[in-house]
Amino acid sequence: MDSMPLREALTMLGIQLFWALVMLLVSDLFWHRSMRVQSGYVMVMASKFKDYAKYPATIFNRVFRFIFTFIIPITFIAYYPSLVILRPDAVPLLSWLSPLIGCMFFYISYLVWMRGATRYNGTGS
Repeated sequence: MDSMPLREALTMLGIQLFWALVMLLVSDLFWHRSMRVQSGYVMVMASKFKDYAKYPATIFNRVFRFIFTFIIPITFIAYYPSLVILRPDAVPLLSWLSPLIGCMFFYISYLVWMRGATRYNGTGS
């Protein structure tokens, strides 16, 4: 069985989810005008989330595992999709829900971005 299309699809899912997370973090700057000058800190925070996504969810305690799975879904960037490839016989249900969760999170971040874009006041130049 050739799993190359599956690997490519899961990789694209992880990329989509990571950029949805970045878009959600950056869209917060529409509401906090005083932070616009310090927007570099938002990208540092996104980079830290990317670092946490490199580790398996099993190394975190239950509280952080819950946060990284259901509140800030960084475990769906690499951990759960990789279980489909690495352990096809014992894949948890969350691994199969990764595409659905990725699309839902991307849609939520899109809505937040569009809502914030209506608040944008450019300089006009």
